[in-house]
Amino acid sequence: MLKIRYMIVSLLFLFLLFLTPTHAAQFETGDFTLDNQSIVEDDLYISGETIKINGIVDGDLIVFGQNIMVDGTVTGDTYLFGTTISVSGNIYGTSIFAGSNISITGTYGKNIYIGAMMVNIDASVSNDIFALAGTFNLSGTVADDVRVGAGQVVSDASVGGDFLVETSGNTIDENDIQGELITESSKLWPKQRKETIKFSTEDFLGFNIGLSIINFLGMYIVGILIILSAPVKTLQIEKKIVSSWKDLLKSLGIGIVVLFAAPLPIFILIVTFVGAPLAFLLIGILLFLSFFGTVWTESAIGHKILQLTKQKDNGRFISLLIGRLISVTLRLIPFISGIYSLALIAITIGSAVRIKYDAIVISKDSNKK
Repeated sequence: MLKIRYMIVSLLFLFLLFLTPTHAAQFETGDFTLDNQSIVEDDLYISGETIKINGIVDGDLIVFGQNIMVDGTVTGDTYLFGTTISVSGNIYGTSIFAGSNISITGTYGKNIYIGAMMVNIDASVSNDIFALAGTFNLSGTVADDVRVGAGQVVSDASVGGDFLVETSGNTIDENDIQGELITESSKLWPKQRKETIKFSTEDFLGFNIGLSIINFLGMYIVGILIILSAPVKTLQIEKKIVSSWKDLLKSLGIGIVVLFAAPLPIFILIVTFVGAPLAFLLIGILLFLSFFGTVWTESAIGHKILQLTKQKDNGRFISLLIGRLISVTLRLIPFISGIYSLALIAITIGSAVRIKYDAIVISKDSNKK
């Protein structure tokens, strides 16, 4: 469940980052410092090498960087992705940190999620801590549970709930834990009772249909939210797909090239460490487009069908409904399912790349003028 939650949170973050914002937000690139006299009354998105937040962010804080230092106040959620992360401020929302070396002090109003090689925490945490680390050192107070998977764990913190730890070695003061200290894998991951279960063809067919219905309803709701959040981008992607057969094939071709060519440069960026934040950002965008961005393509397909029947759908909700029905139906056919899914993802990615390329060209032309 923890891994699923990490994935959902990561995808939601990248969804917010990639979409053209319709709500107030501030974007910064390069080295950035928010001094202790400054207040940002919007969500703050930053990408750079050295980022310092000493003031107040009245909203969410999302940072990709090399060295990240936060000793101010964040009223919303905080997402920090970098090599070295130091947080000593007041975070009222959920905190998600990923990096190499992470140091945490200060106070935290909700859960903390951490993934790092080295983690040092001496803070006051009002909810839970979830961590995956090489070494994990914990002091301070945690009001609820602590769940850790690490090579080495050291703790003298006051823990109000249970302390669940999976490690090769630990030094934990049980007297400071009000709940239960659980260190046995069998308790952490209880084995399920083995049973012999037989499935028939009818069972698998019914299971597939059931999953298809759940997938249809879930992605339709997600699609409506995406269309409402980014109506301009919805129309831009639609134009790159249904304007002509040439546009459709161009988006498909570019998407296939990106899918097969992207892994090598992303791997090189990760290996260089310096380019790792950019690599993770690119991976996230590709994942978002592959999992959720396809609703744009489905909406475009549905809208084209409505155009051919001379029907109007300004909100694109009926278009999305038709596109979703087509996708769910085709994905029930074994051989066609794989080809259709790959084509859908490729068209979505290709359309997004073309939109970004057009925006860059327009920007350059404006600068020249």
